Amino acid sequence: MIYPEFVDNNGNIIIEGRVPRSGIAKMWILMPEMFEYHKAHIKVGQKGFFHEGPRKTGDCEIIEIVGLMDL
Repeated sequence: MIYPEFVDNNGNIIIEGRVPRSGIAKMWILMPEMFEYHKAHIKVGQKGFFHEGPRKTGDCEIIEIVGLMDL
């Protein structure tokens, strides 16, 4: 499971209210046992989808990887 933290134009996490239709999110891998899997499969420029259960709720593209490759 990967958890998003949506941020505003100043880089602050949006805690309440609606998130913008486009923008940036910090993504967190919640299960440490999945770090190695994602290190092998994730790359800048890769595109994917946000899901809520089986429903696709948004498109995403990886623009930067921070910390994962250092583990």
